[in-house]
Amino acid sequence: MNNTTEKLIRIKVDALYGKKKHFNAADRNEKNHYRIGVPLVVINILTGSILFYVITDGATNWVKYVPLLLALIAALLSGFQTYLNLQKRVEGHRRVGNKYLAIMKKCDRLRGYISDNAITSEDLISRIENIANEIEAINIEAETYPTNNADYELAKKGIENGEEEYTEKELNL
Repeated sequence: MNNTTEKLIRIKVDALYGKKKHFNAADRNEKNHYRIGVPLVVINILTGSILFYVITDGATNWVKYVPLLLALIAALLSGFQTYLNLQKRVEGHRRVGNKYLAIMKKCDRLRGYISDNAITSEDLISRIENIANEIEAINIEAETYPTNNADYELAKKGIENGEEEYTEKELNL
């Protein structure tokens, strides 16, 4: 059972990193969503308001071009927001992260069953194969929501700094 337990720990650690990477990616995309969305709203309010009419009424210098420039910026930000679809990415990364978390919990329960000798070898093999199939399905879904190296490094740093509690042996398999 030692090899089986080690494999189960490896699956759990892989799921841990997957979970943290996707939650980090979700946070990153959410920040970008607000970085684009808030200025977009402000600029749209300004360009759509009577304020610019009053400010630029009768202007003959460069001031009369400010509303045009802001309208162009608003159109660009709106295009980026639509193209990047950041809110959908946030939701997708969180969904994938939660699925990895569920795998981690299944691995913990299964390790407990092994420790207590409360599971037969056949049932153990079946459960591990089910977990492996779930991981494969999650990995396929995660391809739609890629993470980057910074998400991984942040996950690694968080784990090393104690955001998650695992033994050194668990993390170094």
